[in-house]
Amino acid sequence: MMTVDDQKNPILGIVENAQLKIMDVLVPINLHIIDSTKEELLIGLNWFSKYKADLILTENKLKFEA
Repeated sequence: MMTVDDQKNPILGIVENAQLKIMDVLVPINLHIIDSTKEELLIGLNWFSKYKADLILTENKLKFEA
């Protein structure tokens, strides 16, 4: 898996249908586990497309259809 910092990291495992909680909404997501020194959650474009998500950075908002 290629990460944002252009590093290739092998996937150590996958957690299917994990529950991502955004405010009071639980949304299923597949997590790809990699070895990293950082504690970050990267959400791929396929998730944004699936939930018709819109990230509005100027307002610090995430709108999506669950």
